[in-house]
Amino acid sequence: MLGIIFFVGLYFFLAYLPAAFIGQIIPNQFLFEVGNFHVRWYGFLIASGILVAYFLSDRAMVKNSIRAHTSETIPIYVILFGLIGARLGFVLQNIPYFSKNFLEMFRVWDGGLSIHGAILGGIIGIWIGASIYRENFLKIANCIAPTIFVAGAIGRFGNFFNQEIIGRPAEVWWKMYIALQNRPAGYENFSFFHPVFLYESILFLLFYGAYLFLAKKYGNKFGFAYTLIFYSLIRIIVEFWRIDYRPFFGPFDLAQLVSFGIILVGLTIAVVTLTKREI
Repeated sequence: MLGIIFFVGLYFFLAYLPAAFIGQIIPNQFLFEVGNFHVRWYGFLIASGILVAYFLSDRAMVKNSIRAHTSETIPIYVILFGLIGARLGFVLQNIPYFSKNFLEMFRVWDGGLSIHGAILGGIIGIWIGASIYRENFLKIANCIAPTIFVAGAIGRFGNFFNQEIIGRPAEVWWKMYIALQNRPAGYENFSFFHPVFLYESILFLLFYGAYLFLAKKYGNKFGFAYTLIFYSLIRIIVEFWRIDYRPFFGPFDLAQLVSFGIILVGLTIAVVTLTKREI
């Protein structure tokens, strides 16, 4: 199975992705369709990212002497509340639309998730799970939180198949072709754009790699704070590249302002952790 995944991944990155970037292939949003039933790449990749994060979380918790049953169960709370938070966050950001189309908020298969809502929901899930199993919240959070980098890196490729999360028109050699029907309004005459989804995915993997290096050298007692700080920093940086970037206060949009707040929370947790001998 791992061999098949390796060769499929190799084909995707060395052949399919380059061909799509230059416009030889237009990505299909659907993984497969059977009659009226279909599975989108977006949903499949989001689910795959969550599954990988689940196994990484379980492994990290067992490594940190957390009981096997606990390590297998708490991530389920995180996934459940994270998904609820992600959807509620998106709905709250689009109240005018959903107030007139109430039932549409339940059509999660059509997309529409908020990363900040997912983070808040995930934190609630960790707190509930830690309370039920009488585990230290920070100890659990330090194991689970960093895996969001991996989930995000995988999930962002769902945006590739949807041809979304793009930047401004580009002429760089790594520019991405966007089909006419998927181009933002006002940019119909431009064919190539910055692949912002790819920038974000690469940054997620780089910062997760940095976390693994630091955790091996210093331990993982800062995993939660590290994730809050650097995941939010990535969002702030990448947001400037997005074509749907809309300043809300000064040069920052709403997502960036929320990210600044999360960074402050992460820094506070880091300081509190430093003042404790044990978590």
